[in-house]
Amino acid sequence: MQFETKASRSRESVGPPGGPTVTVPSSFTIKVTDLEPYDLRFETKWDERERRLTIREATFLTAGDEPVRMAGIIRVAIGDLVDQAMEAEVLGERGWPGVVEDHPDEEQERVDALVYLLSVALGSPKPSANVAIARGLSPASGPKRVGAARKAGLLPATESGRPSAGLSSFDKAARAKRKR
Repeated sequence: MQFETKASRSRESVGPPGGPTVTVPSSFTIKVTDLEPYDLRFETKWDERERRLTIREATFLTAGDEPVRMAGIIRVAIGDLVDQAMEAEVLGERGWPGVVEDHPDEEQERVDALVYLLSVALGSPKPSANVAIARGLSPASGPKRVGAARKAGLLPATESGRPSAGLSSFDKAARAKRKR
């Protein structure tokens, strides 16, 4: 399997209120070749409301005269492929630990919030685990670290089991505090 990833020049800033931040491309074109049964092409674009890159277009190409079939499409792990390509482009070879290494003088909760929000922005299904992985810890310790960052007001409130980085989540949390 081969990836070809093109990132846009325009960038979006990702991070907790007050920083630190990382910029990510506001769109990607991702081509995946040498993958059975199809070659794939995806377009992702930044969604400001959700504060993440979302797939806006998907193209499936077959070799020869074979038709594209739904049974073949559902076997393709689209989300995993797109996440893998975007993470490789944004994080490079250092992966999640590189985000922590780049911010040695920041408070731990702020860097944990940055890793979480960056994970969500890149579409990772496991942003809490990525926080722990970034620090060289067991993935099971991620939720505790994310909880501390959320308690410090660096992450928006969310429903259990549903990652969120959207502005609407910050707005909802702010409204709930005003009602108290």
